[in-house]
Amino acid sequence: MTSWDELDRALRAVDPQCPSRGSVTDLRQALEDLGESSIPAGQVPKAIVDALAEVDRVWIAELGQDPDTSKEQIEAAAQRCEELRAAHGHSVMPPRYARVEALGTLGQRDDAIEQLRVARLFSFDGADTGAILAAARLHDDYSGVIRTTTAVASRPEADPVGTARSLGATLIPYLAQGRRVEAEDALASLAQLDLPHSARLRALGDQLEFLGLSSQWQRALAMLRHTDLTGAAKASGWTLMNAGVGLALVLREAVRADYGRNAVGLSLDWATPWGDLKITGWDTVARAYDLTTAFVRAIAVRLDKRNGNNTVSLRVETRMAAESSSLSARSYGTVTSAAPTDPARLRNRPALLREVRELLTLGRGYGMESVHDRAIPLAETVSASLAEVTDDSALELVVDLRLAFGRLLAALGANERAEKENLDTAELSLSQGWTEMACAALALAAHAAHARGNLAGSRVSWERCRAELANWPSGRPGERCTVLADAIGDPGLSARVMEALAANLVEGVEEDHSRASVVREILNRASAQLARCAHPPQGVVERLAEIETRVAPYGRGRGGRRRGSGAGVG
Repeated sequence: MTSWDELDRALRAVDPQCPSRGSVTDLRQALEDLGESSIPAGQVPKAIVDALAEVDRVWIAELGQDPDTSKEQIEAAAQRCEELRAAHGHSVMPPRYARVEALGTLGQRDDAIEQLRVARLFSFDGADTGAILAAARLHDDYSGVIRTTTAVASRPEADPVGTARSLGATLIPYLAQGRRVEAEDALASLAQLDLPHSARLRALGDQLEFLGLSSQWQRALAMLRHTDLTGAAKASGWTLMNAGVGLALVLREAVRADYGRNAVGLSLDWATPWGDLKITGWDTVARAYDLTTAFVRAIAVRLDKRNGNNTVSLRVETRMAAESSSLSARSYGTVTSAAPTDPARLRNRPALLREVRELLTLGRGYGMESVHDRAIPLAETVSASLAEVTDDSALELVVDLRLAFGRLLAALGANERAEKENLDTAELSLSQGWTEMACAALALAAHAAHARGNLAGSRVSWERCRAELANWPSGRPGERCTVLADAIGDPGLSARVMEALAANLVEGVEEDHSRASVVREILNRASAQLARCAHPPQGVVERLAEIETRVAPYGRGRGGRRRGSGAGVG
């Protein structure tokens, strides 16, 4: 059993930018011990969860780079991080993006684009640059790499590791597009960064791959002779394998130039659990090439054995056999950017609203899995439509579409974004004085927060909803309840909100008998919603009956009719 102090020490040992191999393994073991103890996520100290949230994004991705960590362990770690984050109000998207990045190391190349697409849709904030770059590089999406890196501000002092990742990713794409000046500029900038050992080896792999493919093997060998090549003990197997690929390309070009009989002139001693690479200065270039390719293949085989496929080995062999002349054939076009949408379709919000409501109806009847393939692209289109500038005359339609969009996100499982979208919709509705829509949005936000395990956020949204119910207009209660029910779209949740509204209005009915008719109308609407529920919310029926009992002694409408005290909710 791992104590909280031991877990805290394991967390503090993990570098949030570039963790060492040992710290990654130690934290994995500590979290596995915590999982075996079956401690609920909500009972884990908040300080521990806050510390975990600082490192879990990069830590989960690093787990995938360790050949000794099984796929089941990676999935369990990501799942545990999501549970802990949700229970303490943190976003669950960083672990999700880490899973996308880990798909390459797990040999699931074909799933990366689809998972990235879903993660983008589920994310309320901007997409994760690291995950996009990983997916783009996995598919040789050179245009996607350049587009992603140029859209992000470079911060070499504040984030040298992230800057190195972006610069290293652009070297081959620039070479493929014939932009040698930009490539050399990125290479020079990369050489100026002060990086930790494991990050330096990762950047070295990118540099060597570029120099090898651009036939600058002399420059690469000279650079290697003046580079600190230690740090293999802290680097992941994936990092060392990629560095080996770059070194193999450089040595291959040297052998082709009839330099293979010469001494390589550099010393390298990488001892790992998956194989060793030991090169002395007196080894010939040809021998160094054989040793390097054997080292790379040994790690690739270990990763393939873990993954249950041969994707990593195929990818490595393709890269080590690559030629610069073949790069240009796939240098344009992108698979990682969002698919363009017809502007006319984006502006046709009434049609989008009808489509969303139709899908939600079908999803309730047949399950969301039956309409999932339609729901994802529709949600992406609605998201793009709502991102466009809207004039004030269309605000009512926009609010309706936003509410339906939030319900669609929740149905797809994107509860975090659904919660935030509904909170934004509530603010927009309140700014226009639309109490019914604001209450519906807050109720949906509370429901989404509860569904993702954010109980504290759910309570806050419910309290805000109840506070807004105090401002509920007294006129036309039936019509307003219909608007509320249509906006929420869930009979059980609608009944719960109406019960809270009735409980709020029934206070003071003994002094102001005119409230009784309004409360009774709301009770009737709530009962109609409950009649549509297969499983009514717990306690709502009983509370409605209590409210009915309180208003029973008072007249109904202008006719002065009275209902017996024993009447039930009708």
